Amino acid sequence: MGPENIAAWTQLYAAVGLLAAICSGCALLKTIYDIRTGLITPPTGSVLRWLLWFPKVWLHFQLSYLCGFPSILAIAILYAHYIGFAAFVPA
Repeated sequence: MGPENIAAWTQLYAAVGLLAAICSGCALLKTIYDIRTGLITPPTGSVLRWLLWFPKVWLHFQLSYLCGFPSILAIAILYAHYIGFAAFVPA
């Protein structure tokens, strides 16, 4: 692989990593907002209910994150198109 191929792949990975971090932050903020507004209500009572509540919150976070995945994919494809798909093919 030439240096231009390595640079193209590195830039693409950095861009997708940044987009994933932004999407993760937005999903976290949405989950916190949903907990505060009462869409996801924290349990009252036993420790077992609290332990069973955390997977529900985690699933809600994951679904919120996956809703942003098409945006990450579209931006990554557009970025690769901007750089040029030929730059990603090792010579």
